[in-house]
Amino acid sequence: MCIKRFKTYYYIMNIIAIRNPITVSIHRNVKTRAIFDPDQYDTEINSARGFSHQKIRVKHTEERPRTTLFYDPDQRDPEANQRSRINEAAKLINESIKDEFVTENEVIEAQNYWAQSIVDISNAFLMGGDYVKLAGERAGELYGYGHSKVLFKPTKAVEQQFRPTANDAMSYFVGNDAVISGYKEDQGFAINAKKGFSKVVFDNHQIDCHDQVAIAMGTYEFTCATTGEISEVEYTFGYKRNTDGKVRICLHHSSIPYEPMNKPRHVETSPMKQKHVLFYDPDQYDHEENQKRYATV
Repeated sequence: MCIKRFKTYYYIMNIIAIRNPITVSIHRNVKTRAIFDPDQYDTEINSARGFSHQKIRVKHTEERPRTTLFYDPDQRDPEANQRSRINEAAKLINESIKDEFVTENEVIEAQNYWAQSIVDISNAFLMGGDYVKLAGERAGELYGYGHSKVLFKPTKAVEQQFRPTANDAMSYFVGNDAVISGYKEDQGFAINAKKGFSKVVFDNHQIDCHDQVAIAMGTYEFTCATTGEISEVEYTFGYKRNTDGKVRICLHHSSIPYEPMNKPRHVETSPMKQKHVLFYDPDQYDHEENQKRYATV
């Protein structure tokens, strides 16, 4: 009885399945993931993977300070110098050179200090001080001896017209008797041949600055401390910045203004009046005879 019922049920179910077939779709649940390849330079491939251009985060780090290499003329390895940044070095050198240019104000300051030094040396001499030591100190500050060549042509120098050394200059300024191996013609310009100067005034005609060198030309006046007489002298000074940064004299030429020889003047003469002149004859012992001797001129 049970077997018949099962067969009947199975038969009915097959009829239903044939009339109303049941479709079963089987889906595989697989997750796919497209990977962006930063080394893939074909953007279309990355786009096909479902990605647009991906922004790459860049980690910012502090930039290390650059060290500038300078050209070393003593470097015999040419490759080492080629590795140096010559252009940057040249730029820095040019900027440093500009700071070393001699200015007009520096020239005027040097002139004022020179004038004051002459007066101070004269005062030291007149007051019995150590004017030689003071002159040596000021000369070292004012002139470039020991730092560069100095072209010095003093005003009152005949036998030794040029003074290329510091000792030669000292002989001229303080006198031959105050230095070793001084020149006999030197009477001491800074002490005005032992009369002293009370005042020195510069009057510049022009000052022309050429980078590290400046030239000044004009006249200066010296007032005698004893007589008050004023003397005018013509000058040409050259100033140069030395390696220690100070501006010193590298050229000094002085001369007395030219005075032409007096030309003979043409004097109009008028007819001379006749006058009697008594000629005395020392060999004539007769006094009366000498009294009678007259001559007409």
